[in-house]
Amino acid sequence: MNTAPIFPHLFQQNNDSDLAFLLSQLERIDLTLQYHFHCLTGQQDERLDEFLLSEDDIIARLDNPMGKPHWLNDDYLAIPQTVTPVASRLTDLIERFELTDFERDVLLLGLLPHFDSRYSQLFALIQGEQQARLPSFALALALFCRSMSEKQAQQASFLHRSPLIGCQLLSIDNRQKRLSWLHTPFITDNSVYHFLLGHHHLTPDLEYYSEWLTPEENGYFPIQLRQLLNNALLSGHNDIRSIVLLKGNAGSARAYSVANIMASEERQTLMVDIAKLADNDDDALLSRIKHILREIRMRGACLLLRNFCLFAEQNKQLLEPLSTLLQQPELRVVCLIEPSSPMVWPRKLSALLIEMPALTPKEKTNLLTTQLPGHCANNIDAISLSQRYTFNPETLPLILQEAQLYQQQRNPLDTLQQCDIHKALNLRAQQNFGQLAQRITPQRSMEDLLVSDDIAQQIQEILTAIKYREHVLAEGFKDKIGYGTGISALFYGDSGTGKTMAAEVIANCIGVDLIKVDLSTVVNKYVGETEKNLSRIFDLAEQDAGVLFFDEADALFGKRSETKDAQDRHANIEVSYLLQRLENYPGLVILSTNHRSHLDNAFNRRFTFITRFTYPDEVLRKKMWQSIWPENINVSQDVDFDKLAQRAGITGANIRNIALLSSLFAAENNQKEVNNNHIETALSRELDKVGRLTFSNS
Repeated sequence: MNTAPIFPHLFQQNNDSDLAFLLSQLERIDLTLQYHFHCLTGQQDERLDEFLLSEDDIIARLDNPMGKPHWLNDDYLAIPQTVTPVASRLTDLIERFELTDFERDVLLLGLLPHFDSRYSQLFALIQGEQQARLPSFALALALFCRSMSEKQAQQASFLHRSPLIGCQLLSIDNRQKRLSWLHTPFITDNSVYHFLLGHHHLTPDLEYYSEWLTPEENGYFPIQLRQLLNNALLSGHNDIRSIVLLKGNAGSARAYSVANIMASEERQTLMVDIAKLADNDDDALLSRIKHILREIRMRGACLLLRNFCLFAEQNKQLLEPLSTLLQQPELRVVCLIEPSSPMVWPRKLSALLIEMPALTPKEKTNLLTTQLPGHCANNIDAISLSQRYTFNPETLPLILQEAQLYQQQRNPLDTLQQCDIHKALNLRAQQNFGQLAQRITPQRSMEDLLVSDDIAQQIQEILTAIKYREHVLAEGFKDKIGYGTGISALFYGDSGTGKTMAAEVIANCIGVDLIKVDLSTVVNKYVGETEKNLSRIFDLAEQDAGVLFFDEADALFGKRSETKDAQDRHANIEVSYLLQRLENYPGLVILSTNHRSHLDNAFNRRFTFITRFTYPDEVLRKKMWQSIWPENINVSQDVDFDKLAQRAGITGANIRNIALLSSLFAAENNQKEVNNNHIETALSRELDKVGRLTFSNS
């Protein structure tokens, strides 16, 4: 059981000024109880000789209180007689539950057995029954009411809608049948007792489905979120507050941010997985919820509910009683809502829907810069890392810890470098696409990509757009455009002209993986299934940092046809759905096709870039022939690359295949060099494959 305070200066057991008021009030209740005993019996009881005061001592202390119960002998708790109820946990509790003076005294009476077990004997003697070892409603009325009419009126304090019973400030025992309801025994609940002593207490039952969130010192949160929550959670009014529905992805650090915001106001945050409360017994479930709400209201804390929509779906019959329970002053409640979850609106209670604000690029950069450890390199590019990867204030400290582990693995004597942080961020970002897509770690760079100057220039423009996209949007274009801020590219041209390699090179330049979509697993003959697969791909890709690559995209995103049947209608929906996701995707999407004319015309105006890949000219083919050979493969000096480039108008992919096959021929003959014969044979085979004529070597 955790009894460590979250805010030590607020919850400190040795805070005399706070504990003083509680002890002075316990002394008053103790003296009232003992005086009542003497009035009933007129004599001492030998069983409690050392515990009971004489009647004269009682009267003297009533006139001149000592500030603490007589049985408390601890010197450091020798409280001064002048005690004020300012800034006390007891006064906070009285104010938060709007307790009357009578209800306050009943609560204090129920505290006495927690402090000294001898009170059990005293209660039994006063009530004339050996088993009556706890105070009863009747005893409380006798102690604190002066007339019969007052007793009758104050009985309302023990009804189920009263703060004492309805909010579970008192624990009552209804297991035994009694002659009168007034004989019901009670004790102040354990949680209330621990709160008044300054303990940070959760019962084992509560710990299963809830936890106090421990905020970081000066913990980070989006300023915009604080502004949005200001009136609902942070304002000082004591009215019934609206429920906040905080909508966002599971990894958006909503709970972390709310806890830090509340901590900045010196308030705690209790997170409860309300779906775990599910119980076949609705009464038991509602009792647990009352227990939770008591903790929140008692501490002036914030309640954070996870899986609220799931709970509402599974327990529709409880929505109305739950809304009734939430209609209490001083309750601050935030429900975490997932974007994919159906909206659930509380009944009888207003709700405020808030979209979790995403960190701006500037906020992410500042966050990363301030979190970097002192022993890192000076050339860390926080701006590019912040633009490329998704992280938040909650996950970043863990990512940087992992980066330091990778640095130790790489070189224990080195400082933390960009490559270490990049590796940690990249691994954290990787999503599991299953059979829908293949993750490719790029190996080839711009030096390996031999394309025309025009294509190379367009690739550089794509890289520029990726680098400066967030900056330009933040300068006002995001508000100006409104939507369609994603960056997408269409690569079209004959097979083997370098489209896939260009996509890989771009991913390598950005420093991320290439996510190559497997269309054979995406396209599904059943209506709606293809769209579901696309949705899953884009949802995962938005969390992943990789470049999303649809190869042979015309197989999936062909021209929309005239709607003749349900199949046509749903095929058209798939194209429309892709266009929508394409425009708003936060990363880079590349589609490639051999036949641009097969794509729906709507794509033409939606792509940020459209690049045509053509057959390489003679100059490029010569460069390809010269650069394709690995260092360990020797090529005979009699091989004429100029003639090879002139003879065959083939693609880079063809040249790669020819070089590989000719090297295999050389290895088969145990020859140390690849010669003209090997290349000619391989060239002939490659041209046969693509249905081209073989040119004679003359």
